[in-house]
This record gives sequence, structure tokens and C-alpha cells, in this order.
Amino acid sequence: MKLKLVFLKIASRLSDLYQAHVFWRKLDRALALHRRGEVRCDGLHLTSASTTLHIEWVARDVHPWDRDLPDDEVQRLFTQQCLDDTDAAISRIFREIPVLDAIEVCVRRGPSGPTLLAGTVQRNSLRVNDNASVGMRLRRLGVRFRMNNLRLEEFPGGF
Repeated sequence: MKLKLVFLKIASRLSDLYQAHVFWRKLDRALALHRRGEVRCDGLHLTSASTTLHIEWVARDVHPWDRDLPDDEVQRLFTQQCLDDTDAAISRIFREIPVLDAIEVCVRRGPSGPTLLAGTVQRNSLRVNDNASVGMRLRRLGVRFRMNNLRLEEFPGGF
């Protein structure tokens, strides 16, 4: 059973590497101008490239069972949930899309509501593994937010 899990992990990692290879190979092919019927056989030589995902979402509201709690407690739960969700989403996005170098993230209170969290997270910044709180971890990753008395506050920001 344990051998099967190891095999599945290796297979998954190889699949991720293959997808990244295919992506960069397609980029190289797009820069090879002679493929478009050009007479010259030289193309553009890639010296640098990066991929950035621009993503925005609406923060989840607290669970309906918790909505009858005192307002301070509801706001504290909302803040913690929003920070936890953002941390988890960033990690999962990088894990699911191996060719991403950076994520520009914006979390809003509602579809056209105020910005609660925003920033650009670089893949290589995830390598730091510390035991900091989720809020401190997000700040170290590059996510900006304002908090007062355990409440997220809106701020002029976003993209």
C-alpha cells in the first residue's frame, strides 16, 4: 500500500513536470519565426519569461450557524476564515499549476465590494516554512491587508 502511494506521488510529479515542459516548449515554438513560412531559419531566442496569474475572489461569509453570535465574534471568525482560505488557495493554485511563477491576488468583501487582501505572491517565497500565524505568513508572502481588533478592514488597493 505504501509503495503504491509513493508511486502515485512520483507519477503526479512527473505529470506536473511534463505539463511544464509542454508549456515552455510551446513558448519556444511560438518564438521560432521560421515556422510561420519565414525564409530565415533563425528565430527569436528566449532570454527570460515568467507567468503570472491575476485572480480575484469574494471572501466567504461565516457559517450560517455562527451568524447569530455577537458581532465581534462573527467578525473575528470571518477574519480568521478569510486569512485561512487565502493561504490555502495560494498554496493550492501553485501546486495545481506548476508553470506559474507568481499570483496577483485580490480578495473582496463582495463582487464589487471593498478590497480586504491584495498582493503578489512569488512561487519561490512559498519555500519558507515557518510556524508564524497565518496573517504573518501571508504578509511575508506579499499579501497586504489591514486589521484592527481582529477585524479585516477595507483598504484602497487591489490590482
